Amino acid sequence: MDIVKVPEATHLQPQLASGDIRFVDYKDQGAHFNNRVMFDCCAFSFVQNGQKHIYRAGANTLLYPGYGMLIPEGNALIAEHSNNNEPYQSVLVFFPGSIGREFIAARGITGKTETLPAPYIHFRTNAYMQEYIRNIRSLINSGQRLSREMAELKVRELLTAMYERAPELMHAIFRPQGNLTLKTLVEKNLLHPMTIEELAFLANRSLSSFKRDFQTEYGLSPQRYIREKRLEMACAELIGGRSASELYLDYGFRHLPNFLAAFKRRYGLTPAEYLKHLKSGRSA
Repeated sequence: MDIVKVPEATHLQPQLASGDIRFVDYKDQGAHFNNRVMFDCCAFSFVQNGQKHIYRAGANTLLYPGYGMLIPEGNALIAEHSNNNEPYQSVLVFFPGSIGREFIAARGITGKTETLPAPYIHFRTNAYMQEYIRNIRSLINSGQRLSREMAELKVRELLTAMYERAPELMHAIFRPQGNLTLKTLVEKNLLHPMTIEELAFLANRSLSSFKRDFQTEYGLSPQRYIREKRLEMACAELIGGRSASELYLDYGFRHLPNFLAAFKRRYGLTPAEYLKHLKSGRSA
């Protein structure tokens, strides 16, 4: 699958552009599958119709109308689609990360300095932000042009509105992101329908280097690690009372016989035999 680079990929959409700042009134038919998206800059995203599902290395979330998101530079998996007969629609504000970092630096250090870098900020839009969005769309529709100075002022206006609501998260979003450990990345996405290729993309690695580095660090392949962790979690649920037929889909198995076979390879017993053995051991 090709990598979508933004903001370049939005160049045919209605927009206001001034240098490296863009305000985009985005519409697309969308799709339920994940696109691999490389953010060369930071972005605010405000869904107007439909939904956006975004995966970053450290978290994932769904975005609906009435909500917004601040996304830092880096890689993401994104699926966007409409829930009605209208196209998926969002308003996007792209700006260089240097503007955000300068904005935060001017405000000094507040809150807990040990807070980890944030993968994104997900928030409900308030009346001020909704008016901001209407204003941006009106400027785009009227063909208005903005100077670089005015465009930066509009970005800083939005950053200020966000900072007043979540100052600590704003500090976290513009802190150097660094890299999650490969194990943490995999564990955060254990129950998501994600391929090894997509995990490698979120880790900002090639598929071969992702597999090699994971094998070197943890002594087994990422595929085997994921399978064993899923089986451990499924086993805990079996002990808790759920049946194999109730949970196999939750742990990435398309068919019950596949789950039963994998469970027996891992534990030497079928789920029914395992539970029977466990009960006999407790009663002995």
